[in-house]
Amino acid sequence: MPSRHAADIRQVANKTGRTLDEWCELLEANGVGDRREAVNMLRDSYAVSHAFALAIADQCLRRSDDDDEWGSAQYDEEEGSDRW
Repeated sequence: MPSRHAADIRQVANKTGRTLDEWCELLEANGVGDRREAVNMLRDSYAVSHAFALAIADQCLRRSDDDDEWGSAQYDEEEGSDRW
């Protein structure tokens, strides 16, 4: 995780009212597949500050990339699948 986001990630629940896991689940449930889309959704729909939106988006997308590593063959076979 970029060091610039480390402090924000530790404070996500306290500052936003939701845990990082809850934000990641929400992004996934809404089919958000890239950083810009995630940041815009968090800012515009949930009034999350830009700094926290960036930290949340980066961490959630990194988690989904890590999950894809073990199942990358399946991911590659599914045409049109998003990164979640």
